[in-house]
Amino acid sequence: MEGSARRRSAAPCLRSSSTSPWPEAPPASTRRRGTSGRCPALSGPRRGPLCPSSARTGPRSSERRLLVKIFGRQRAVGLDIGAGVVRALVLEGTPGKARITGTAGVSIAAGGGGTATAQAIHAALAQAHADGEPVVAAVGGPDVVVRQLTLPPLPTNRVLQALELQHREFGLLPSSEGLLDAQVLRRSKKNCLVLAVSAPKPVVESRLRLLEQAAVKVRTLEVEALAVLNAVLHIGRLEPRELLVALDLGEERAVLCLLSKQGPVVVRHLDAGASAIVEQLRRAGVAVPNARAPLETPREDVDAGPVAEACRGVVRRIADEIRMSLAFYRSEYDRESLPRYLLSGWLRVPRLNRWLTDELRLESPFEVIDPFRAVRVTAAQGETNESAGPEFVQAFGLALRAL
Repeated sequence: MEGSARRRSAAPCLRSSSTSPWPEAPPASTRRRGTSGRCPALSGPRRGPLCPSSARTGPRSSERRLLVKIFGRQRAVGLDIGAGVVRALVLEGTPGKARITGTAGVSIAAGGGGTATAQAIHAALAQAHADGEPVVAAVGGPDVVVRQLTLPPLPTNRVLQALELQHREFGLLPSSEGLLDAQVLRRSKKNCLVLAVSAPKPVVESRLRLLEQAAVKVRTLEVEALAVLNAVLHIGRLEPRELLVALDLGEERAVLCLLSKQGPVVVRHLDAGASAIVEQLRRAGVAVPNARAPLETPREDVDAGPVAEACRGVVRRIADEIRMSLAFYRSEYDRESLPRYLLSGWLRVPRLNRWLTDELRLESPFEVIDPFRAVRVTAAQGETNESAGPEFVQAFGLALRAL
């Protein structure tokens, strides 16, 4: 497949997200671990993202493969492993007609380390009715580098080699320290546009060890920020003259993605997340929103109340980072496109969107990205907390990757 900088040596270890604003972009490529291209925790023949054997669940796997082939349907499990919560989301169907058939969010016991996380993973998959199924998981954080680069019109099988040779110039990790993945987005006679992802080996190996400890079958390993972008592009749809400004408020940090059809993908990790807001609420003596009523508590929602005072500092920091990042993007890449602001993640404080809107002096609030509203949900009633949809954006983007 033209556009995949592909090594055929081992099971997938690191993958960039498949969804791209360029319609001619192919599915994402594979990965490279150092110079060998092998993954320490996974072995066996390489499986493509749609290979039915990677979704084998028992003696009826051959019948399931036949059904997938005949009806063009697929089932995929996205697993979002956060600092305090594990979220699982099951998608069935096709990318254009996907439906959510299972979701679960399980808190990780404080102080339990990897064992507690593994237990939360088990519980989340069981609650989502996906126990034993292969999952699409991810690595992330500020040490994972995402770059959109322009290279000479190299053959696809030489893209990774070129990136390794020029890793310093491109701001990527050397092969001795990191894993490299590359996807050709667009090609012409003069150049090729490449999306490159570079992740430190310890980050990837730590995630794989955790999944191995939890006895979870790994379908593919993705990049958290690109999974968010994958979901945002699928739900929000990027128009030709729009500059996408997507903020996903995670537990420890926020992920900011900027993208237009005239400019590159830019990913930033902001050192402010839900935990900072929760800490400020606790210091102010305000009730912290709980998992079952994320948009109802605390009930204080006036702009001058204790909730507002507790959150303002964090909100202002996030708004400043958005303002600075957008100014840089517009000065360097795209002065013409109009910004379109989208918001997802932890949105349990009622007026968080309003406060961000005010700080940035926007005419209208952020659009909230909510998979539970954008996609048909057939999970049993009581198993899905409908108001928590924005928190499942990453899990949705991961599952979408495998359809």
